Amino acid sequence: MKHLIGQSRNGIPIHVQLIGSQAGASIARQPQLLSLAKEMFAKVTLHNAEISLEYDMDRQVGYNFVIETSDKDVVFYGRLLKDDIFTRFVKSGKPQPTTYITVALSRNNDNDYELSDIWLGRLMPPRPGSASETAESKQYWSNHALILDNQLLQLKTVTKTCPY
Repeated sequence: MKHLIGQSRNGIPIHVQLIGSQAGASIARQPQLLSLAKEMFAKVTLHNAEISLEYDMDRQVGYNFVIETSDKDVVFYGRLLKDDIFTRFVKSGKPQPTTYITVALSRNNDNDYELSDIWLGRLMPPRPGSASETAESKQYWSNHALILDNQLLQLKTVTKTCPY
């Protein structure tokens, strides 16, 4: 289901697939992301074919569940349900208040943008092992982790040994 979020400052429509996309799953968990995205897009000018953008909303908009870890933290790795890439988790941690919203967009054949991902918090490198992995991915994810909350994991994939 394709949903119009709004337009960029330079008048380009932005859509999201609410079913079957990472952005749709994030919006289903946090519906306020749609209104935050619409507000943000009205203030930014978009040009490139592929865009990863963090935007400071100048007010607290929620909590970031990816936190910096130390040697004192109990970390483990596992795959989220319906995911084939390992995520680094921390069992205990406190979500950090954030003023940032981050989005990933790509331009489609209609010259519109499609929102492929959205989250509360700062821009971070893709997880190691993903198709979009960067040179910074392993370094970043070696000292950051997702706080284990109520995510569904593939139990057979849970390990304390780093898979990357």
